[in-house]
Amino acid sequence: MRSTRPLSWLLSLLTAAALAACGGGGDSPTAQASAAPSAFSLNVDLAPGVATVAQPSFHTAAVDLDEPDNGAAPHRALALSGVSTRGLTRERLDDALRPRALASGGGAAPMAASTAVTTYTPAQIRAAYGQPALPASMTGLSAAQAAQLGAGQTIYLINAKHDPNIAAELATFNAKFGLPACSSRTLAATASLPLAAASASGCELVIAYSTTAGALAAAAPAYDSGWATEIALDVQWAHATAPLARLVLIEAPDAGVGSLSNAVALANKMGPGVVSMSFGAPEGNWTASYDGSFSTAGMSYLAATGDNGAAVSWPSVSTKVVAVGGTTLTYSGSGARSETTWSGTGGGTSAYVALPSYQSGTIGGYARRAVADVAFNADPYSGQYVALIAPGATTTRWVSAGGTSLATPQWAGLLAVANAMRVASSKSLLGQPHAALYLQIGAVPTQYASAFKDVVSGSNGSCAGCTAKVGYDTPTGWGTPNVGALLTSLSGATTVSGGGSTPGTAASRPALTTTSLSGVAGKAFSGNISYSAPGATSLSITISGAPSGMGFSASSSGLAVNWANPVAGRSSLVITLKDNLGQTTTGTVTVTISNN
Repeated sequence: MRSTRPLSWLLSLLTAAALAACGGGGDSPTAQASAAPSAFSLNVDLAPGVATVAQPSFHTAAVDLDEPDNGAAPHRALALSGVSTRGLTRERLDDALRPRALASGGGAAPMAASTAVTTYTPAQIRAAYGQPALPASMTGLSAAQAAQLGAGQTIYLINAKHDPNIAAELATFNAKFGLPACSSRTLAATASLPLAAASASGCELVIAYSTTAGALAAAAPAYDSGWATEIALDVQWAHATAPLARLVLIEAPDAGVGSLSNAVALANKMGPGVVSMSFGAPEGNWTASYDGSFSTAGMSYLAATGDNGAAVSWPSVSTKVVAVGGTTLTYSGSGARSETTWSGTGGGTSAYVALPSYQSGTIGGYARRAVADVAFNADPYSGQYVALIAPGATTTRWVSAGGTSLATPQWAGLLAVANAMRVASSKSLLGQPHAALYLQIGAVPTQYASAFKDVVSGSNGSCAGCTAKVGYDTPTGWGTPNVGALLTSLSGATTVSGGGSTPGTAASRPALTTTSLSGVAGKAFSGNISYSAPGATSLSITISGAPSGMGFSASSSGLAVNWANPVAGRSSLVITLKDNLGQTTTGTVTVTISNN
């Protein structure tokens, strides 16, 4: 009888060329028992968190802006200090400004307590982040030019409540800043889904009303000034970033996470695209129960990290959602931009969601899901113009908007442009882009330095991880986009197909390509176990279940197995491959030794 012993081998392969050749808090669900002589009953909450209400994540500076002049330099003004910018609507701004106007006899009141505010136009934001300038005319564009404007792609903007003037606000915004005009229509409750393909040459705004269950509704939800402000900035800045993409605004009847999650599910039924969610609720142990809404093939999902400083919120905490944090932008209108962490941006380490594979191999020191993934300008004092029209009014008011809710639709627009460029090159849609962002860009120093501006200053709190640093950090993720290089990387990136899969699935993990070996007892045995490790630069191999006397060595062609005096019988080698990207695969190789 042959003797066996457990054996664990760790082989580190540091030859990149050789490998390339190989190819927050909530209550737990409760069960309550009702005492009875011989039986009991259970009440189990199968939809935890459903009563939680999400909030829009916008901020506006307390300043009454003049109509934009659309010049080369950003507009600078003084904003009233001591007024919270969080969710500051037009009505609340008027209430804050009224006492100063009354004190000055109805004229412009002096603002001794004031804060400087800079407000950027779409052209200035495009220039600051390296997007190409808009062409003078949208007619006669080449396919490549149209793709750089998001042509043929769809951006879904998920919100609660209703903005009755969204089409008029967008038209005003477009006319002021020379953006393409958009046709608009409201989707009938009887409309068939999925939608027809988006136009390859023009913008369309489609408004859809969702029921709480995620079906199309005939009636608009109730008006809410806060959500209407959120809707306006989402639509206008998604369009500014991807001017030829189709915009589908889905309005949920309320802000409950169940209704909003079902509105995302409605978007999934409408066809492939990019989903933007500029809202959040504090995370809990219920958050993963909604991940099914973020699992459809051909869809990318993005969400604001929130504006409460160092904190983690749903839906950005989902491992299937790109979490977008915020910065404070400084840009003169020419030259390079500079950025620091916006003090209000959300971000941190989840208390509930496990560390995803795309993070485990690329960022260190995090026990669970870390957010943000990426960032964009979000400080209302380095804000961006938004046009607002009150219900029943025709006069446009301009505000300096910010918040991670402003950053999110712009990142959604960038992914829509990347998708358009991929389609123009006969590639599939990005789907969930985490693998590309972390493994193909963040983990490769030259790609990272080109595609991202690393934000290395500022903080969103006083915790140990609240301060921005070189490389990845939770306030700003990998940083803000250098758009030209980022789109070049994403438009050629390997995709994750979706359908419930996540980055790090079998398509990109290391793989065993040998499942069995055989030899003869008493005759020296040698064999090779082949494997592949796509995109990796090193690989760790752990083997268990090897019999006494069996040895291993690593080579560029695989794992060499040697046994000088093999004993008849069958051995099952359990082999675990872990690459430097943090992706792991375990498989079994059967070694059969027959009698002489």
